[in-house]
Amino acid sequence: MDPALVVLLVAGAALLLAMVCGVMYFSGRARRSATPPAVPPVAPPAKPAAPAPVEPESPARDAAAQPVEAPPPPTHRFQAVSGNDIKQCLFVVLDWPGLDTNRRLAKLFREVNAHYDDKLGVYVMRDTQAGYKLTIANSSPPGTLPPIHEGDDQPIVKGVSILIHFINKRSVARNPETLIRITQSIVAIGGHILDADRNEVSQEEFERLRQHAQNV
Repeated sequence: MDPALVVLLVAGAALLLAMVCGVMYFSGRARRSATPPAVPPVAPPAKPAAPAPVEPESPARDAAAQPVEAPPPPTHRFQAVSGNDIKQCLFVVLDWPGLDTNRRLAKLFREVNAHYDDKLGVYVMRDTQAGYKLTIANSSPPGTLPPIHEGDDQPIVKGVSILIHFINKRSVARNPETLIRITQSIVAIGGHILDADRNEVSQEEFERLRQHAQNV
């Protein structure tokens, strides 16, 4: 075969092979550019840690943590404070005040040996055995009572306040009978009892006073 022809055939084959390789290269590159890049998977957000359970405090523990206050004595309800002076105080408001109630009050004051203090305008009753004195004043301001023992021409008393001034604060607690007796005697004339805050007092509360006195 002619050498020149062989050279031409080899050159043509090489050129054809180069063209095929070029076509394959560019077609592969085009496919790679058309394919979107793979997106890395996103991890789901981590769940927040659950809070540790709090153990509820039991009622028994709460009760143990809080000190239990002792209930006040029955006499506490009748106390009124004026400056540094603590007084036992009760009120008896008359339901139907009039001349008849004035006379019956005057008679009661004579029976219990209560004397009238002209300077203060009150009746005073002393009980040496109980260890305290009773001051019976007017339940309406300014607290002065008329001398109803002097006759029927005195103003009508609509109610009285019963005060107990005592040096020993335990005197009333030990001997409440004097207070109870005079208070109930005035109530028997026709009236009702109020405490220092003007709340009504029942007979059961006087019984608690008696029971408290037995334990003092």
